[in-house]
Amino acid sequence: MHIPDGFLTLYVIIPTFIITIIFWIISAKKTKLTDQQVPIMGLLTALFFAAMMMNYPILGGTTAHLLGGATIGLIIGPSAGCISITIILVLQAFLFGDGGLTALGANVLNMGIIGIFVPCIIFLVGNKLFKLKATTNIFVTIFISAFVGDLLAAVSAGVELGLSQPVFQYGLSVAVPAMAINHSIIGVAEGIVTVIIIGTLLKLRPDVLEKSPILGKLNMFQKKKQTMEE
Repeated sequence: MHIPDGFLTLYVIIPTFIITIIFWIISAKKTKLTDQQVPIMGLLTALFFAAMMMNYPILGGTTAHLLGGATIGLIIGPSAGCISITIILVLQAFLFGDGGLTALGANVLNMGIIGIFVPCIIFLVGNKLFKLKATTNIFVTIFISAFVGDLLAAVSAGVELGLSQPVFQYGLSVAVPAMAINHSIIGVAEGIVTVIIIGTLLKLRPDVLEKSPILGKLNMFQKKKQTMEE
């Protein structure tokens, strides 16, 4: 999903950078991590830095790979998640040439904003509507959140590329379906990985998830807090 230099027109580069800069400013102001969350952020950043490096080229797009946005966003919050993904993309662009600097705004928009904020919003809406209590329901909502976030991030990349003709050789009719089809498959893997990681933390370190701006709103944690207060 990393878009390299030379694939986007200025008409796409400038707006995506503007949107991304706005989110960088908001994320920098809103990110508040506890001493316990800081090492978790570092571990997740390192984990998905490696995961994103395992990608393969696809027709009508750039590359397809695991994203990790839902996992990072749900555990440490979307603002910190945006910063985490930004760090990953900057390092990959500078150290490995994976993704371009001129396309950094677009890549962060796709993977660090859409790929993170969308899963968090879906999960919060699902929790509010269905009052998630059962572990199965929680995991189903997490899976759907991760799948949709990954898919929409890929579609966004396809739209940016398709709108960049003639700099990019494929139009919307090729770029968008290619990204969507491939990431529909990867989205399933994304959902499974997200469920496994959060499920493991829920079992072994629920205290970490209690501090999450997103997962900490689960009814099971709210009831636990009320019990402790009483």
